[in-house]
Amino acid sequence: MKRTKQLTILLLVLAALCLAIVIFTSLEQHIDSISATSEEILALSEEDLTGVSWTTGETTLQFTRADGVWQDAEDADFPVDQDKMSELLAHFASVTASFIIEDVEDFTQYGLASPTGTVTLTTADGDTVLQLGDYSTMDSKRYVTLGTGTVYLIEDDPADYLAESRDDLMRQDTIPDYDTLDSVTVEGAANLTAEYRPDEQLTYTDAYDYYLNENGSWKALDDSKVTGLLTTFAGLDRTNYVSYTATGDDLAQWGLDDPAIRFTVNYTADEEPGSFVLAFGQDEDGNGYMRMDDSPIVYAVDEDSYETITATDYDALRPNEVLALDWDAVTGVDFTLDDTTYTLTRSGDSWKVNDTEVEFSDVQSAVDGLTVSEFNSETPAKKQEIAFTVRLDSETWPSLTAALYQYDGESCLATLDGETLGLVDRSLVVDLTEAVNAITLGLE
Repeated sequence: MKRTKQLTILLLVLAALCLAIVIFTSLEQHIDSISATSEEILALSEEDLTGVSWTTGETTLQFTRADGVWQDAEDADFPVDQDKMSELLAHFASVTASFIIEDVEDFTQYGLASPTGTVTLTTADGDTVLQLGDYSTMDSKRYVTLGTGTVYLIEDDPADYLAESRDDLMRQDTIPDYDTLDSVTVEGAANLTAEYRPDEQLTYTDAYDYYLNENGSWKALDDSKVTGLLTTFAGLDRTNYVSYTATGDDLAQWGLDDPAIRFTVNYTADEEPGSFVLAFGQDEDGNGYMRMDDSPIVYAVDEDSYETITATDYDALRPNEVLALDWDAVTGVDFTLDDTTYTLTRSGDSWKVNDTEVEFSDVQSAVDGLTVSEFNSETPAKKQEIAFTVRLDSETWPSLTAALYQYDGESCLATLDGETLGLVDRSLVVDLTEAVNAITLGLE
């Protein structure tokens, strides 16, 4: 009886061992073969492709190529950015694996039983399908397969550059790069042309390069404000388009058949001239829009940007400083305070009142700090606070006279050579008055 029981136990142990051997052998047969490599698994140049499509998540995009031009397979009118497509497809010109996993039977462990994405590259020879799986837990590289039973681990993850939306590949009407902004012509409520004239002495200072020609009289413009127009244009949101098929008959609905304002820009890039036109209009609801040249794309423009752009006139572009002096060209300044005039003369780096040397730096800083906060053309109607005449070493502009008048509790009215500039913060006028008083008090 005892021997029978022992024999039974031995038989059970033997059966368990046999089962374990069978299971182990079965598992061993499914161990994938993994090897490190640096093998190119895919090499398709853009010139070889006639089509490409990809699916990521719930998004599928498909494009075809004919005569060297890419277009949306379902919408030939959609303006595909050819450079963006080329940049995207350049990643498939050479795809290299760092690891190869062969004889794969269970793709689930690599996230390839239900791929997270699929890229189909079409040539005259047929389709090449690249399926995207999970990331490796060790180095976060992407598992992919070409459907051959082999899984690859690649470093250049296609998901990083595949567009998630068709709009990401839309050609946009962008402001071109330029070396020189030669002119900007504004047509609208105000009509003017800002011209680049850097080598011409059109005013008392060389601080300005852009000028407005008004009936033969040149008026200086603020360089940063003129070039800032293009910065503003470039910064407009071009992802918010309302049409990419606009024609002349469609423009009225956006107020672009007769724009509120139009800018014609001439520039030089790589010694070659170029130009473009931007038109801005509004619909019946007051929404703003923009169109570049004869483009079929019409963009929506936010309210603040539209108001700023359409308000472009001389005042929007003119300098804010009352004077932009090159002090090396100044020979003297006559200040008038309370009906008393003080003459300051420069000799080298020194300034004198009569024969007394004075510290002039605070006065110079106060003059340089006078800026117009609001332009207007009002005639001074109140008392003059301070006036000064700057004497220059120039035959064309021997002197300039600025005057500041009481206006209200916050501002003074500034004039230059008798022409009203606008309002200057009263505190700046006080700074100048105090600086002049500091060097003239006690002098007779």
